[in-house]
Amino acid sequence: MYYKIPCTYLRGGTSRALFFQKKDLPEDQSLWPELFKKALGVRRTAAGLSAMGQDFPTHKVAVISPHEGPDADVDYNFFQVDGENDYVDNRGNCGNMSSAVGPFAVNEGLVPAVEPETVVRIYNTNTRRVIVSRVQVKDGVSCEEGDAVIHGAPGRAAPVWLTFENPGGGLTDKLFPTGNRTDVFELEGFGPLPVTLIDCANPVVLFRAEDVGLTGTELTSLNSKKEFIPLVRQVRGMAAKAFGLVERWEESDTSSTYIPFVGIVSKPQDYADMDGNPVKKEDMDLCCRSFVTKLHRAYPIAAAIATAAAARIPGTVAYDLARPQKPEDSHGVVLGHAGGCTEVQVEVEGGHVVRGTVLRTANTIMKGILRIEI
Repeated sequence: MYYKIPCTYLRGGTSRALFFQKKDLPEDQSLWPELFKKALGVRRTAAGLSAMGQDFPTHKVAVISPHEGPDADVDYNFFQVDGENDYVDNRGNCGNMSSAVGPFAVNEGLVPAVEPETVVRIYNTNTRRVIVSRVQVKDGVSCEEGDAVIHGAPGRAAPVWLTFENPGGGLTDKLFPTGNRTDVFELEGFGPLPVTLIDCANPVVLFRAEDVGLTGTELTSLNSKKEFIPLVRQVRGMAAKAFGLVERWEESDTSSTYIPFVGIVSKPQDYADMDGNPVKKEDMDLCCRSFVTKLHRAYPIAAAIATAAAARIPGTVAYDLARPQKPEDSHGVVLGHAGGCTEVQVEVEGGHVVRGTVLRTANTIMKGILRIEI
């Protein structure tokens, strides 16, 4: 059947995604995965000639609809489209793309536009959690021009403040799924490795750079480090199994390629970011890198929420590495990553993560009608 579907391509933070309103998609949701794959041209066929282009590490799609009930304004259903393995994964969120949901909801008339700021309560169906977005509005639409700067994204733009409410346990119902703040993985060909498995905004596995022979300041050299690639593959696979995403850790290569995120943490230190700009240890509370199938150019926002939370919870692999919290710091944790620095305002009470807040930006890349046959 041939469809003509309104859609918008948006940047949110350091990611991009194709946005649809649910009402415009086929009522039969079993058709959605094939539609998403064809829309993004993920297969290595002639269909790829009309592709939107791949984001890291996979393509992204967001489906937005009005929320039923008083707790939120809109539902946000997130999909990862894996072109290499030809499947669509609906089990995790993208924190960066969450920043585009509020502006999209305002511009599509899903929420009343209130100047100068519209508060949009977003129910993320993937994690079953509410994200509060504060969107700058002028003349009935979201602002794109502004002075906000986020590392890993170009230029300046209007600020979008995101607060992830009660982010722990969205996938597993537990902040620490194993019940431990530190576990030890026995890695083939390497030996024991202390890790922290934390389910906070998204499932994340953290380990110390020094424990695997890294400084923690590496950038793209990680992509070709022969000893590191099989090690991190095994760590991510074993974490995927612990999170209940796969039955065998080896299956994570083909059936859980987006989550869990991997975070490599170290003490604050000086380095140059991906653009060659100096990053000073005095400007961060924890140094970190994210690696899935390759180095992330910045640090995923959902992973940033989890990593910042771990930095403030005793017993995790990040806690002793992080700069001790001072009274004047309030709830702020600054993460130094490959793209620069990101501050997360994370509130932790007795081992419970109350909320995490980050500054993002978003803009519309294109808007039009998708013509597709499925």
